[in-house]
Amino acid sequence: MAVVSIVVLSGAFFGYDQGVISGALGEIRRTFDADTFAVEAAASWVTLGALVGALAGGHLSDRIGRRGALWVAAGTFVAAAIVQAAAPTIGVLFGARLVLGLGIGVASVAGPMFAAEAAPERIRGALLAVYQLSITFAIFIGYLADEIFTRAGSWRYLLGTAALLGVALTLITVVIPDSAVWYLKRGDRHRAEQSLSRTVPQAKVQTRLQDIQRSLHGRRAGWREILSPRWRRPLALGVGLALFQQTTGINGIIYYADSIFSAAGFRTPEAQLSATTWAIGAVDTVFTLVAVAFLDRVGRRPLLLVGLLGMAAALVVVSLSFLKLGSGTQGKGTAGPSDAGIFLLVGVILFVAFYAMSIGPTAWTVINEIYPGPIRGRCVAIATATHWGTEYLITQFFLSLLGVLGRAGVFALFAGLCVLGFLFIWRYLPETKGKTLEQIQDMWQTDRPARPHRPARRV
Repeated sequence: MAVVSIVVLSGAFFGYDQGVISGALGEIRRTFDADTFAVEAAASWVTLGALVGALAGGHLSDRIGRRGALWVAAGTFVAAAIVQAAAPTIGVLFGARLVLGLGIGVASVAGPMFAAEAAPERIRGALLAVYQLSITFAIFIGYLADEIFTRAGSWRYLLGTAALLGVALTLITVVIPDSAVWYLKRGDRHRAEQSLSRTVPQAKVQTRLQDIQRSLHGRRAGWREILSPRWRRPLALGVGLALFQQTTGINGIIYYADSIFSAAGFRTPEAQLSATTWAIGAVDTVFTLVAVAFLDRVGRRPLLLVGLLGMAAALVVVSLSFLKLGSGTQGKGTAGPSDAGIFLLVGVILFVAFYAMSIGPTAWTVINEIYPGPIRGRCVAIATATHWGTEYLITQFFLSLLGVLGRAGVFALFAGLCVLGFLFIWRYLPETKGKTLEQIQDMWQTDRPARPHRPARRV
């Protein structure tokens, strides 16, 4: 239960902030009389901080442990949440949100990695999928809070409430041990045995300890080994999954939600916010539960392959709907949405559903289970930093891309990237369902393509 709580709170850090800030930006603009650039920076600097925090999180997890890194994340998050809520100027708000992102980034590495190392293999996929579920559910809660608390100045209370998440994470990490992998890396076999006995049947503890010890090789791996041909494939796989998770359209749907629902026939800001809450927030949450239920039954590959094809088909519907709507003026002044608007709404809902049941949660699962113990911290940090860096770039340049390609063109591009993601998964991802982390490590050593035979050279 404690491991589940750590995963939930680590994901809720980002999810709650993303949900609340989307509805608070208007009030922030009015409070500080800020221009558009300042408001966009207030929203996007969290992901920039998370990029740095993710890279630091890998180092911290290796130096002071997964639990120690979570303490750092929680303390940083609490302090930044309080400062942003009380910010007297827009500049202070910028700084607080950048620091808030640091805490989010550290938690996004240390939380799932701790869960991957502590969870039994039979439920590891579902447990790691809970990380994405907590993000989506916290976004949903943030959307609902925006709808309910609409009076002037309420944004300060909504942003400050996030500090409670950091306090809760601190309290939980005080009462649980670190992972057995971390203790064995420090040479503390006794504590490793105690930690492992909390999640593994007693009869299997010694065998698992031996497997973990063997996988660690009794040494600390450097960057030379991380970038060596031996581990190049899992490193590229994790980075690729992080890229496709962010570049296949989810951020375009979220950040363009108001315009999408306006074109679909929701005319007022209140109606658009309500549509965002239920068509994106609720659907995302419900279908992430599908991944939680089936990741350890069906496997990672089937969910990813079916999901990416479904996402591509849904984005084609979105693109064609925008093409039909043209400039977005069709249907204005009518009693309801046009046919193209209805298809647009259906396409968005289908896309969110397929994303939520596939690459949204599954990418986090695979990233945290495919790396061997000696290099896990740094490799997870690289893949997670790729996630945050890509999200920042999309947030920063999405409107520019929209100006070049148009609405129909942008979502057609996302559909093409979903197809590329499908081919990437089909070619490079082996199934990891039901395997221990040590068995997955061995798989990379035995699953490498054989070198072509060269005939003996004649003299």
